[in-house]
Amino acid sequence: MINLSLNIRNPWSDRWDCIKTFSGQISKHKFWELQVDKTSDILSAEIRYTIRQDHAGIFLSFGLFGYDAIFNLYDNRHWHSEKGRWVNYDDPEELKELYGEHR
Repeated sequence: MINLSLNIRNPWSDRWDCIKTFSGQISKHKFWELQVDKTSDILSAEIRYTIRQDHAGIFLSFGLFGYDAIFNLYDNRHWHSEKGRWVNYDDPEELKELYGEHR
């Protein structure tokens, strides 16, 4: 995982509101999201790149003077750490092993 972030926040503000969200599906397991928020951030930037974990992908966020734009490109699957691969939701035995009888 790579995670770089910078944040300068207005300490007298607790403003947060989602202005608009867009999303879509690229392939069977790949999705994208774009979101614009009102925040209390004066300046913010975050870059995150993850692999071999739940919802792995790329996350980019940039904000200036109280408005943030967030882009997320991710995999909707969960990572099976013990087996070193994505969880196979078509295998009832694997689901029972991970989540128990009552799923």
